[in-house]
Amino acid sequence: MQAFVIGCTFTKTRSLVGLARAYMRRLMEESGETVNLATEDQGQMVYLAQVECRQMMRAFARPGSRVPLHCSGVGKAILSAGSDKTVAKILQQHGMPRLTVKTITTPALLHADLVRARAVGYAIDDEEHAVGLRCIASPIFDETGGAIAAVSVSGPMARIVDERVGPLSAMVLQAARDISAEMGAPQQS
Repeated sequence: MQAFVIGCTFTKTRSLVGLARAYMRRLMEESGETVNLATEDQGQMVYLAQVECRQMMRAFARPGSRVPLHCSGVGKAILSAGSDKTVAKILQQHGMPRLTVKTITTPALLHADLVRARAVGYAIDDEEHAVGLRCIASPIFDETGGAIAAVSVSGPMARIVDERVGPLSAMVLQAARDISAEMGAPQQS
């Protein structure tokens, strides 16, 4: 039975990457920034795929590499789609280690950030995971309406300045909606 469950999970993840690839490429072309696809596994986000931008300075996350939920854009996007009870359980199990001086390390501050992310549909990592790196991410939903992954753009703070957050977040939201629709997610209002 366990092998069947693992096999089904692998198949679904593989089809997600295949379905998302064209939307990720389009997002990279429109934004000029690196695009990532990640899913939650055992309290961390695992990168499934990346489309690198053409800029000399760019973010790089090798598929299979892991990042914490509480301080990564993709992690906070997934957390924002979950219940407060689920978030509290994850934080209790994995903690909130500080990776930079800007890492959110208290449940109250993370809760406030997730409330904002839920309201706007995207999460931001503002140098919380790595100094000099900004990431904007939105959750991807499946046919059950559950968040199964997140898509993001990431790049140096020198390029992803405050004035670009609005336009970039709109692009990320659209890509997440398009991928979600391909996965059979119910239409969001």
